[in-house]
Amino acid sequence: MSLSEQNLLVVDDDDAFIDEAKRLLDGRLPVERSLEGALAAIEGGQLRMVLLGPSFANAASMNAIRAIHNAAPELILILIAPAVTADLLRSAMRVGISDVIELPLDERKIEAAIEQFAGDVLERTRRIAAVPADEDDSELGKVVVVTSAKGGSGKTVTATNLALLLTRHQGKRVVLVDADLQFGDCCLVLQLEPRFTMVNAAHEMHHLDAQMLDSLLTEHPSGLKVLAAPLEPAFADDITTAGLMKMIELLKEQFDYVIVDTASMLDELLLSLIEAGDQVLMVVDMDLPSVKNAKLALETLRLLKFPTDKVHIVMNRANAKARLDEKEIETALKAKIAAAVPSDGAVAASVNEGRPVVESQPKSRIAKGFESVAELVAGPVPEPPSGRGLFGRK
Repeated sequence: MSLSEQNLLVVDDDDAFIDEAKRLLDGRLPVERSLEGALAAIEGGQLRMVLLGPSFANAASMNAIRAIHNAAPELILILIAPAVTADLLRSAMRVGISDVIELPLDERKIEAAIEQFAGDVLERTRRIAAVPADEDDSELGKVVVVTSAKGGSGKTVTATNLALLLTRHQGKRVVLVDADLQFGDCCLVLQLEPRFTMVNAAHEMHHLDAQMLDSLLTEHPSGLKVLAAPLEPAFADDITTAGLMKMIELLKEQFDYVIVDTASMLDELLLSLIEAGDQVLMVVDMDLPSVKNAKLALETLRLLKFPTDKVHIVMNRANAKARLDEKEIETALKAKIAAAVPSDGAVAASVNEGRPVVESQPKSRIAKGFESVAELVAGPVPEPPSGRGLFGRK
């Protein structure tokens, strides 16, 4: 790869670093000695990447780096630092830096970072070009919110299996939004490694549109796309309720179904999601704490005058040996159980393998249980081809 073709600018005020960077990369690369100079240089519109030297790996430089990112959001910013710390990574991501590389300079690390992010630019371009520009705005996608009032009730497993089923349902386009901002696991359950998360979308909020947001999604082999949660709990602060709601509105323009996996917390964000959702699936486990929390959540929604008729109870780990039966649960919740997913040890194995059960064991009882959830949302799910799994795999 010719680095000069990448339109790379080196920025630092240390002669030794500049000499080493030019020796490793390309002696013809342009150089600026200040962030102000870099800002002026990018206004020419020809640069694609900026290599920021260790002189700027500090808190005092972050506002100026943010100004560079805001002036050219499509620009790839790579920061070289004496040491990579959690605080530096957090600050770097917040101001739009794409990657942080630790000294000493290493040609392979620099080239790997450039290759990766050059590939990201091409992928963004490919995805944007693939999005139809003249879709009918009158037919927006349906928002399905998957939530629970208690952690560990199985909402993420339900959301991922539901999203995979709907991806194959009548050829619909489906996106899964991981709105558990601190501890989202959707990508983990699907064995995906996102290059971008909703934090990247939040940083582009002032000019975010449907095509740009589509370019930030992670694609599963099935065709399902995922808007990934922040990679670290600290990054959750970058996501506002208004910002996430805007992302969902934009996704409705591009997808038939927007499946939203939430945190188990009845806060402003969840209330906004419930209000915006066309359907809300409340996953309830067959144990007393889960039922008690679900009852409190439903009572709160009724008290706040939320339309609870769109809230459907999904009983997870339905088990005849449980102390509570379905009638008792329905009486406690003052709501009918709309779908039930049986208890099955295969779920834990599927999570560890990164292959949800509707993909790995499409004929199993638990897969049939998730099909009942999909039917609740979108009608009957087509049978997979004989001898193959739901996704055409043997």
